Amino acid sequence: MEHHASLLAQWLTHVLHLSQHPWPGFAHGAALSVIERYDHLLNAALAALLTMVITTLVRKNLTRIPGPLQQIFEGVVGGLKDMINDNIAHHGEKYLPFIGTMALFVFFNNLFGLLPALSPGTSNWNVTLGAALVVFGYYNWHGMKEQGVGKYWLHFAGPIWWLAPLMFPLEILGLLSRILSHSLRLFGNIAGEHVVAGIFFGLMPILLPVPMMFLGLFFGLIQTFVFTMLATIYLSGAVSHDH
Repeated sequence: MEHHASLLAQWLTHVLHLSQHPWPGFAHGAALSVIERYDHLLNAALAALLTMVITTLVRKNLTRIPGPLQQIFEGVVGGLKDMINDNIAHHGEKYLPFIGTMALFVFFNNLFGLLPALSPGTSNWNVTLGAALVVFGYYNWHGMKEQGVGKYWLHFAGPIWWLAPLMFPLEILGLLSRILSHSLRLFGNIAGEHVVAGIFFGLMPILLPVPMMFLGLFFGLIQTFVFTMLATIYLSGAVSHDH
């Protein structure tokens, strides 16, 4: 799928004067090609920075009479807390910082698709794969921490010892396949929505932008919820003692 650098990336190319790089053969076209190739990392880093800045501002300005931004975040945190407690039986609140951070990171990346100067980092598989790998490492680490390394990995062998040589490879394969399904689901949906929105904007740039932006916002929220819910379910299965 052809990718075009966002306006922000093209502006940075101009500001940094990459076209005047002293190395021979490093012309403007080559510089822009580099920016296009790593544009998703720029947008993902911007989403991570935005997550840190907004959460820090909200934390430092907490008041007894909340303003609009604090009210929004109280609703988001309350909803995430309820979702975690519904899926994780004991002490689910300790996983809220990680789940909340991942949710905001994914949401801001999705939201960038509605802004003309940016592009959604989650429309590139490298970003969604990175997020899925972080989730994968997190819930496996907490599974081993909660149950012990040996007990955690032995449960993949199944309840019948003589079936262990068959069950263990299948269970590990299923565990690893979560990385692909978790990352590809988000990537495919956001990339497809971004392409379709771009086509409609090109066909009807006057009438469609506003309703398409509302639709894109709703779609981004749905995909954030799906990614976050799957991360919570995987974490629940890893730390549960009765599975």
